[in-house]
Amino acid sequence: MRIDRHRARLALLLPALTGIGLLAGGLMLLPKEREILPAVRRAQPVPFSAARSSMPAPASPVPPPAHPSITAQIATADAATLAALTTRLIAEGQPVSTLQVAYDLVAAKRPAVALDYLAARPDGATAATWRLRIDLLHRTGRDANAAALVARAAEKRGPLPAADIVAAAYAIDRPDLVIVAAANHVIPPPDTALALDLARRADKAGRRDLIALLDTTTTANWRAADPWLAIRVAARSRDTAAGLRAAGYLPVEQRQAAREAILTEAGDRAGLRTELLADAAAAGAPLEQIAERLVAAGYRGDATAVLRRAAAGLAPTAPAAQRLLYLMGPRPGSDDLAWLKQQSLQGSATRQRGWLACYAERDQPGAALVFLSRHPLADETDVMLMRLALARAAGNDAAGRTVLATLLDGRTLSPDQVRAVSAAAPARIDPAQAAAISKRRVAAGIAAPRDQLDLAWMALNAGDAKAAGQWLDAHIATAPTDLSALRLMADVQARIGGARGARPWLERALAQTPADSRARAEVLEKLGRRDEAVRLVETLRSETPQDRSLAALHARLLITQGQPGRARTVLVQ
Repeated sequence: MRIDRHRARLALLLPALTGIGLLAGGLMLLPKEREILPAVRRAQPVPFSAARSSMPAPASPVPPPAHPSITAQIATADAATLAALTTRLIAEGQPVSTLQVAYDLVAAKRPAVALDYLAARPDGATAATWRLRIDLLHRTGRDANAAALVARAAEKRGPLPAADIVAAAYAIDRPDLVIVAAANHVIPPPDTALALDLARRADKAGRRDLIALLDTTTTANWRAADPWLAIRVAARSRDTAAGLRAAGYLPVEQRQAAREAILTEAGDRAGLRTELLADAAAAGAPLEQIAERLVAAGYRGDATAVLRRAAAGLAPTAPAAQRLLYLMGPRPGSDDLAWLKQQSLQGSATRQRGWLACYAERDQPGAALVFLSRHPLADETDVMLMRLALARAAGNDAAGRTVLATLLDGRTLSPDQVRAVSAAAPARIDPAQAAAISKRRVAAGIAAPRDQLDLAWMALNAGDAKAAGQWLDAHIATAPTDLSALRLMADVQARIGGARGARPWLERALAQTPADSRARAEVLEKLGRRDEAVRLVETLRSETPQDRSLAALHARLLITQGQPGRARTVLVQ
């Protein structure tokens, strides 16, 4: 009983298990996705490279598998044979299409045969084969024919997808046809990405006409995406306004330089000046840099005005002030002089003195002297030195003597200030002021070689032989062979101690006199050696008989020797 039941179960299970096994085997024999995809890809046309755009990508048809009869001849048969075979198979109701055979020829690397095949087929020139024909013409080097096909498609709207036209134009390197197609409303207006790429290619080709045409086809703002391209395009078109608008799309830190470059390139000097001055008027503007750009553009006066703003409130040693003073030059205009005066009345005393010096160097001496005389710091020593120099430059000796008297009224002067007084003293001053200046130089340790000698003469002329001797002692200590000083000392000592006191100095002076000189004759006379003196003078007169001063000396010597008649003869000769 149990055995019968077991046999009954086996009779039911065995057929079921056999069916499941057959089904599993069949599933294993089916082609996998990785086996199907290469076959599908083999039949696709080579894609065209185009600019990234939001325009839909062209659809790629997926033809059915090739008929065995076609597959057998695809690698060897000519176009006519394959066209006839296609016609026969279609008539027999076989699933064969012209497009599928053409793609098989492409896969077999027979593009020329594929072209001839399409030409031989009645449906070979339809919209479905258009992209493939463009690709085949391009592959076979017939770009002119391909361009003609795309150009015809760009003329008038037809059944071709816009994406196919764009892709085909890029494939044959004729993006201009995309612009033409857009202008003819064959394709939608290019978006920003496509418009930018088209503009770049047109610019590279030097086709300003295409860029102008592109602008009529779309409102996409490709200039904002590439402002420098827009600036170049505007420059080539000599459209300054367009270039300036494009500069507005640049980063803020680049805009001003770009605008100035555009105006400079365009030769618009007036526009550049307006641009720079507007930039300078902005709060926090880099005034020194703008001034330099104005100078480079030839607007020196405007640059000076900008730098006056930059230097206001600064010391004259500041870089902006130094550059301003350089641009002003030695004789600035009235506006600059007024500004310098204004600066000399502001800030600390040190700053005022600095600007006063700058002003005094640049205005007319007479006008500057009047202004400095009325300045709040007019009585300060440094300002008085400026006034003294201005009075000398203006030839105003009276004003110079007045300032000099104040400077020498007992105030302390540094060695440099004493030098300045000496250099700027009026041409005509009284002896007392001259002596005071010399004494100041001696006291400051900056005496000139003859300062003490001059002071000795002044003292002697004033009847102060003792003071003259003191000045000469100091001078001879540093210049022991100075003949004029030795002779003057002899005169001084003669006044103090008579001939006996003068004699040593005359002996020293004689040692310094040239052998054949009038000075030697005069010293010999004072030493009482009149015969030697007469002989020396006679020798000198024989060499220079027309020298009347020697004749007078000769006559005087003869008179002292008691020979007045001979002296008269000398004078008559």
